[in-house]
Amino acid sequence: MAFLVALIVPLVALIVTPGLLFYFDVTPKLVVLLAFTAALLVAWAFRSPVRIRGFPWFSPVVLFGLGSLALSTILSASPALSLYGTSWRRYGALSQASILAVAFLVATHIAGRAERATAILRGISASALLAAVYGIAQYCGWDPFLPASAYHIGEGVWTIVRAPGTLGYSSYFAVWLNMACFASLAGLESDTNVTWRWIAGASAVISVGAMLLSGTRGAYVGLLAGGGVWLIWRGLHLTRRLIAGLAMVVLAGLVFYSSPAGLQMRSRARWFAEDPWGGARLYLWRDSARMAVDRLAVGYGPEVFSAAFPRYESRQLAVAYPDFAHESPHNMFLDSLVAQGLPGLAALCGICAAGFAAAWRLRAKRSALAAWMAAALAAAIVSQQFVAFTIPTALTFYIIVAVAVGLGCETVVAQRRMLSKLLALALALALICFGVRFTVSDSALALAQLDINSGDAALAAAHYLEYEHWRLPGTAADLWYSRALFDLAHRTKSPATAVRATVEAGSAALRAIGTTEYPANAWYNLAELCASQNDAAGAEISLHAAIAADNQWFKPHWTLAQLLLIESRLEEAQREAALAAVLDGGKFPEVTRTSHDISAKQRQVSAQPK
Repeated sequence: MAFLVALIVPLVALIVTPGLLFYFDVTPKLVVLLAFTAALLVAWAFRSPVRIRGFPWFSPVVLFGLGSLALSTILSASPALSLYGTSWRRYGALSQASILAVAFLVATHIAGRAERATAILRGISASALLAAVYGIAQYCGWDPFLPASAYHIGEGVWTIVRAPGTLGYSSYFAVWLNMACFASLAGLESDTNVTWRWIAGASAVISVGAMLLSGTRGAYVGLLAGGGVWLIWRGLHLTRRLIAGLAMVVLAGLVFYSSPAGLQMRSRARWFAEDPWGGARLYLWRDSARMAVDRLAVGYGPEVFSAAFPRYESRQLAVAYPDFAHESPHNMFLDSLVAQGLPGLAALCGICAAGFAAAWRLRAKRSALAAWMAAALAAAIVSQQFVAFTIPTALTFYIIVAVAVGLGCETVVAQRRMLSKLLALALALALICFGVRFTVSDSALALAQLDINSGDAALAAAHYLEYEHWRLPGTAADLWYSRALFDLAHRTKSPATAVRATVEAGSAALRAIGTTEYPANAWYNLAELCASQNDAAGAEISLHAAIAADNQWFKPHWTLAQLLLIESRLEEAQREAALAAVLDGGKFPEVTRTSHDISAKQRQVSAQPK
């Protein structure tokens, strides 16, 4: 079991499978999580039964969190989506329950055996070192796995690099590095092996470097918070050696920032100056809080934010970011409150409190290690105020809590009934089955993508049918499939392929209405398909449905205005065009131009003799 526990964080954090799976930076992490959770459950079922002593409320908090997850999922507007999660992060009830189970098993595994925490901290240090080196390589322009265009933003000298490492997006990467950095320092403090101490130290230093290069402000604040907590727990004792070290780090940073290699960092600083409040977050937090108030008891269910939030999106947010779909509140506590209501928020706060309480208990025995564990928790919590949890970041956070709890507790022999063993084995088997279905369906979808890229609509349809057979309920790739086939129909030189691709695209577009995470997008896509086939009535119906799903999105209003203009329904067209011009915030000249064209047409019609 010790080997499994030590490997789970490195594998979940590092694994990416470009070319093998469609969602190559999400699905493999989920599959590894499910497989390792199943393995830990099997190991737990056959090991000597024990229970934690000395921390009586950790287990109830975990059970309360599982109960809250179950209730909010059952009462969700889309239970299947809440259970299995969205395609962009797969952080549904299944993933969250698995992470809670892993945290509990890790805590019981370490309790009374402090040396077992060393293997976990070594795993985090080694994975952080590899991930950080890869992130720095991405910043420097070398990436053998991912296309650099995916994380280069801007043009010319103002181009910035937001290296995602192996976590899919730079913000998640930076937040994870924050946690891993302080966990590595905890390993440096507790490990007696010289080699692993060097690895832990190098991991901490390089992780900070990669995190700074990511240009993630929330992670910067988290780093300062973690450092501040460490200083407080150490009694605010600043040695000359520490001050000299910090001064050298600052000096080296200034030299790098001013050098040619720091050009992209200087460009990022310019972005900071132009957007000092972090994009949409302030409006998003306010609107998300207002949304949460309506369902404080149970929340809306995990992973349904994209579909439910448009009803609460303010005009200010829509105008400030007119062509942007918000997938989460970008705050760990708000995310939990919206998804699970007050019980979910209470469970998350209980987990955070358990981590700090355990670190405080640890102070009496190992004060230096306790300080680093508290710093890791503080860095994680502060950083997560600006991003949503993903599987790697949530797993690492919960395991750090579990390590702290385990180090501060003992275990006693407990009685385990046969029923609990059978339940653990049944859950393990279910998790393996889920993992197989996620893997096979995602692999089939990747093959369908290759077929579309090569222009073979028939083979793509066969592979997509296989994907449909294996995929779990909830979200599906119908919207992507429809758009990809529609693009193929326009670029292919084969009439037969064009016809087949168009038919398949239409069928997928209809299915996408019920399977996409953001319904307004699916309805808008269907409207585009109807318009391409001169189906004005179908396009208008679809555009009205898109507006009903997200009334603050300017694009359906603008497109509907153009359709009504063609049909000479000028009064309705002007009304939609005027609203689109307000909602786009003046960011798209073509929207304003449409409103002017309609006004000109109205004047022309009024000037004609009756």
